[in-house]
Formats: sequence, structure tokens, C-alpha cells
Amino acid sequence: MERKKIFIAALFAFCSNVYAANMAYVEVNSNRFENAGCYIDSNTKQPFFQMAAIFAANINGEYPNSPVIYLNPQVTSTLSSSQVQHLQQKGIKVLVTLLGNHQNAGWACMTDAKAAEKFADDVVAFVKKYNLDGIDIDDEYSECATNEYSLIMMAKAIKTHPGFKNKLLTKALFDDYRYFEASYQGHKLSEYLDYGLEMTYFDSDLMGRLKQYVVTGMSMSSLMVGGFAGSYYPNPSEIGKFTAKNQLAGMMVFDVQNNSQPYLSELQKGFTDGNSSVEVLSNCLD
Repeated sequence: MERKKIFIAALFAFCSNVYAANMAYVEVNSNRFENAGCYIDSNTKQPFFQMAAIFAANINGEYPNSPVIYLNPQVTSTLSSSQVQHLQQKGIKVLVTLLGNHQNAGWACMTDAKAAEKFADDVVAFVKKYNLDGIDIDDEYSECATNEYSLIMMAKAIKTHPGFKNKLLTKALFDDYRYFEASYQGHKLSEYLDYGLEMTYFDSDLMGRLKQYVVTGMSMSSLMVGGFAGSYYPNPSEIGKFTAKNQLAGMMVFDVQNNSQPYLSELQKGFTDGNSSVEVLSNCLD
């Protein structure tokens, strides 16, 4: 009986990896985006990451109700290359993060519903142009006056847009509980998000980082605790164990680079209780 229990536990740990939806954030100003596809599970030989976000495009604008998508040269170069297609061919969903840019427009700034619909049109056109699998929301660095319903209004306009069907809408989570507590026309922000990616990277209270989002509508199976590849605090093995124990959507890693294998391997060892790690495809990293 004891052998049977050990076998079932090992099988569950192994199979859990198949269903994880790990997310990589790649800062393309200084790293090659395609590196995210070079990391594989040591047992299955499948990609460690199932999603990867280009970090980052920006939301520019002089007025809150006139946001514009802005791409710097590095983001433009990445999107115009074959890197997006190469990752998609591996089964990895490719998203672009839209981030505020120290201007008077941003995710939490808008006040006009028609303007939100116009921006949703722009987002859909952007996704279609570059054959993306979705958009990641990062509500930082905008200098406009914020309100509690703008983010919900904008997320609703994007997620319910006919041209966004079967696309992913995710959000980087940080100090934004008020937007999840608020409602817009009877709807909550959690209704329009596929995944929430918590990014309080230097806090080891993993459950504490998630509980407010669960209370305000997100399920544990749609949440990820974020880790920063440049730091071993919190311990990546503990993040992996926590993810498996609480059946989170997967693990999110910020700033994935060409030297991130040791960090990712610790995540995977924790997640699978030591049954697998992370390897690098030969002649892949740049």
C-alpha cells in the first residue's frame, strides 16, 4: 500500500507539470524574447513556459480618453522578427504587456465608455497585426488622475470585443485591490481576466499576496505567484511547492534571461517535489 501511495504521489507531481500555465516576462530592451522557449522540462522535454509576454509596449497620451499604443524600437524589432512565430510553433502563447509611460493616459485613467470601445478597437487591431495570443495589463507609471472603474471598463471593452475572441487578457497584480473590489455596470474586473500574475517579488507571504484577489473574485486556478529571476528570495523552490499545493494556474517569472536556467530549475523541482527540473535546448539561448 505504501508503494502505491508513493507512486500515485509521484504520478500526480509529474502530471501536474503538464497542466501548469507558466508565464515568462521578457524585457526585450536587453534580452532576446525567443530565449523563453529554450527552457524545457527535464522529463517531458516540453517547454517550461506556456505563455510569454513581451515587456513592454506602452500606453501614451496627452489626455486620459485618448490613449495610444506606443512601441519602442526594441519592441517593434521583436514583433517584426520571427521570434513570435517560433515560440507559437512550440505551443507557447505570446502576449504583449501594455504599460503606462509617465503620461496622462493609462489603464485606470479613462472616464468615457466610447473612448474605451475605441481603445479596444485599437488593441484588437494591434493583436491582429502581429498575430498575438493576447494582451497583458500592467497598470503602472501613468501620471493621470485615476478612478476605480476605468480598468473594469477597459477590460470589458477588450475582452468582449468580437475580434478578441479566444484571446487571453491577463493582468500583472500589485497593490490594486481597489480595482477588484469596485464594480462597473454590475461587473467586476475578475470577470474579464484569464489570469492574474502577482508580482510582489520580495514578499515571502505567498498566500497573503493572493488572498485579497480570491476574496474579490479571482479563483486560485487563475492566479500565479510571481518570482523574479534575479533574486532567490522568496526561495523559488517554495514558490513551486506553493503553486502545486494550492493548484494555482502556474508560476510567473519576471525578467527571464539567457542565464535563468538555475532559477527555473529550482521552481520546477519545488513544483514536482523533485521529480523534474529545467534543462536548456542545445544551441538555443542567445
